[in-house]
Amino acid sequence: MKNVTISMDDELYRTTRVEAAKAGKSMSSHIADRLRQPSQTCAADTETEARKQRLEALQRVFDGPKLKISENGRMPTADERNARR
Repeated sequence: MKNVTISMDDELYRTTRVEAAKAGKSMSSHIADRLRQPSQTCAADTETEARKQRLEALQRVFDGPKLKISENGRMPTADERNARR
């Protein structure tokens, strides 16, 4: 294994350090893993994909089975909702 010295500005160093910590890796292994990836997606694409996933998750919740909340056509009182059954 070879060692390489790189230079980067303070902001890039900070964000890379945070990413490595979140991944539970050292800076060196994190950077090496990132370089092994065949294509780097830009931050906008990553954010767009994350937003799309969140919207899909919300849609699955809304499309799920409906909960029967009312009893005899009326909503339960607070005491009825909190009663231990």
